[in-house]
Amino acid sequence: MSSEELPPVLGGYDLSDRSRYAAGFPHDVFTRLRAQEGILFHPPGKTADGEGFWVLSRYADMVEAAHDPTFSSQGGGGRAGGGTHIDDLAPGVHAGTLLNMMDDPRHGLIKEQVQPGASGQTLAAVEPDLRDLANSLVAEAVAKGEGDLVGDIAGPFAIKAALRLLGVPREDWDALAAWGDVSTGFDDREAGEDTERSQVARLAIYQYGASLLKRKRASPEADLLSAVGLAEIPADSGQPPLGTYEREVFFNLTLGAGTEPPRNAIAIGLLALAEHPDQWRALREDRSLLPGAIEEILRWASPTPYNRRTATRDIEFRGAKIKAGDKVTFWWASANRDETVFEDPFTFDIRRAHNPHLAFGFSSHTCMGEQMGRLDVRLILEALLDRVELIRPAGPVEWAKDNKHTVMLRKPVAFDGVTEVPVPAAPQVPPTTLPQHPGQYIITQMLPFNPFDPAFRDDPYTIYRRIAEGGPVVRTPAGTVVVTGHAEIVEALADARGGWGDGRLVADHFARDADGNPVRQFAFMDPPDHTRLRGLVGRAFTAKVVEGLRPRAERLVAELVAGAREAAAEGPVDLMEAVAHPLPSILLAELMGVPKDNLAEFRAWSAAIGRGLDPDFMLTRDQVGQRQGGRERFNRFFAELAAKRRAEPEDDLISALVAAEQEGDKLTESELVTTCTLLISAGYALTVHLIGNGMLALLKNPGQLAWLRAHPGEIAGAVEELLRFDGPTQMISRLVLEDTKVGDSPVKAGESLLLVLGAAARDPRVYENPDRLDLTRRPGVRNLGFGHGIHYCIGAPLARVTAQVAVGALAALDMELAVDDPARGDGMVVRGLAELPVHLK
Repeated sequence: MSSEELPPVLGGYDLSDRSRYAAGFPHDVFTRLRAQEGILFHPPGKTADGEGFWVLSRYADMVEAAHDPTFSSQGGGGRAGGGTHIDDLAPGVHAGTLLNMMDDPRHGLIKEQVQPGASGQTLAAVEPDLRDLANSLVAEAVAKGEGDLVGDIAGPFAIKAALRLLGVPREDWDALAAWGDVSTGFDDREAGEDTERSQVARLAIYQYGASLLKRKRASPEADLLSAVGLAEIPADSGQPPLGTYEREVFFNLTLGAGTEPPRNAIAIGLLALAEHPDQWRALREDRSLLPGAIEEILRWASPTPYNRRTATRDIEFRGAKIKAGDKVTFWWASANRDETVFEDPFTFDIRRAHNPHLAFGFSSHTCMGEQMGRLDVRLILEALLDRVELIRPAGPVEWAKDNKHTVMLRKPVAFDGVTEVPVPAAPQVPPTTLPQHPGQYIITQMLPFNPFDPAFRDDPYTIYRRIAEGGPVVRTPAGTVVVTGHAEIVEALADARGGWGDGRLVADHFARDADGNPVRQFAFMDPPDHTRLRGLVGRAFTAKVVEGLRPRAERLVAELVAGAREAAAEGPVDLMEAVAHPLPSILLAELMGVPKDNLAEFRAWSAAIGRGLDPDFMLTRDQVGQRQGGRERFNRFFAELAAKRRAEPEDDLISALVAAEQEGDKLTESELVTTCTLLISAGYALTVHLIGNGMLALLKNPGQLAWLRAHPGEIAGAVEELLRFDGPTQMISRLVLEDTKVGDSPVKAGESLLLVLGAAARDPRVYENPDRLDLTRRPGVRNLGFGHGIHYCIGAPLARVTAQVAVGALAALDMELAVDDPARGDGMVVRGLAELPVHLK
């Protein structure tokens, strides 16, 4: 986005561009905004989901809006996602599940139950340990005469203090602190940026917290996680009981929210005191100034610069016409410099008399950890005041490229006039049993494989085979039931005692209605709802409709191949970009009746949703935002298109779905929209990677490729073998609804099943020479590449037709791989290629 497209008052500053924050928070921008407009609509800019957002900059506006339930922390207004970040987060995973992303009354009921774990007697119980920790870290840092405010003091203290509050055994502090640093950005990346290392760390932290929670529920102590484990929503409240996942994610939430803001408040506050030596001396002379200094540090630092809300209805606010579903950001850092509230707000003043800052938010969503945050700052200040006459800046500040937190990465300082103060001896603790690398912890607890391991991406089948050596059904320490056997998966998928239940296994795939309730796609429903909706969709999406697309697919492939041939004159051609991606996107768009002008957008949204088929722990924050943005756009697009087709039907699937009727029953608008999104998300990604994986398998097996060229009429059977050999869908999940068995293994209601279709496709009990590609293999057993049972993929016929046409045409070309091992994508559920470069001859 060019600066010309931004509102002039911003002076070319894109608030969504994280890279701009490397110079610190843009107080000059918000000073102009408060003076001139107060509230404005910010265009999409650098948002991952491609949507704009409202900006509140004035103190009074935020206080009023924070009191108004119109502005939701969870989501609503028909929006598919929600949460407190500018980019949408997934409902069921973040929005509506994490306490800070819930709305009342549920938010208030849970907060009331767990608040004692972060205040009062609990803080009194942990304070001696935290004081010893602060004294130890500070004594070590100042003894050198110089150090770094973040790396030596604020960083290690904040994260270990949060671990102590949670009740983590001391022997695990160093390992969890290291994982936490990777998770939140204090390694080799920018804060707010995701890498595989950060994703692995977050998943390991979640799994550790879930395991510790079980122990705390059995043997509670004076800590926050015990309070979470014991919390119960009153039965007469009208709210569902507190769920297991809601409890489990408290660990990650506390480790994040209990580390980032205190770390940054401490570091920024100490920098302010270093830059104002007169105020440091005043504190040393008069400790009664300490409470005021803490509040001024919090105002000055504003460690969480903004939170986002979602408008649940149309509203006119301060003259701005905000629509239902619009994103509204509350910029606390701006409110804390508001000239109408704070006298001389750009002066750091520990004696400030009137200081109603909003560093912890406001109203019912005031941070639950505010008492802990103040305690953290106080203990570090006391430890330094006891030991140091003066703190002096000794180098430049390095800020992170992050807008969700005001993150100081590094700040060298010198310590003058150091006095040695005795520190209590560190307690003796046993060695930790945690591995240094969080990925190893994942393998030992949650999954029998590391989905981020390059070896798994390159060849998951060798790892599946090793898992199957323990039997066709194995159970991880975390309780996941992993099924690798073909017969056992067929049995599980056919058993009505397994299904989706309340849908929590795939909560991130839900859209939301105008009231914020989940609207599930029928693929994630159980009978009778699934039966009803699939029956209605099946009346429109028939085998005849799919087969009728074959001639169009053949013409499209011919056009795409011709384009690839032209491009081959310049060098290698990427078959994924040239054929595999555009073919299904164009076919699906035409099938759905999407105008040609929208094809480019349609493909981009399809790709974002297709990548989002993986669980959220496999996705970066940007990928989650892109997926949620794709869903949001599809929902709006298909709602508008369906309205047009109701008025003027055409010869397309949307019109057929609108008209579909069974015994007087028809699809509602939300059912129609979610069905369209389902057909896109499943139809696009699976078809793309069936084509890509299939062509790679043929190019790596030239004998089989030669056979197919000699027998083009056998393309249907060849595609079935390619689907078996390296299919796009590697695994699916199910929830056990009633006690039953999978194979010889009993499973209990509430347990999760991970059905590894990729392993079943190589089951030696079923397939002779399963690791050999054999296009002459005749099906003697069911191919599970598209599932089985009532939830068998409704888009399978379209994927087969498209793949038969594409692979048949590409196999006839004279080509060879341009690289030995093309780059794989990052998926766990969907296996595919990032690229497939070939030399076309």
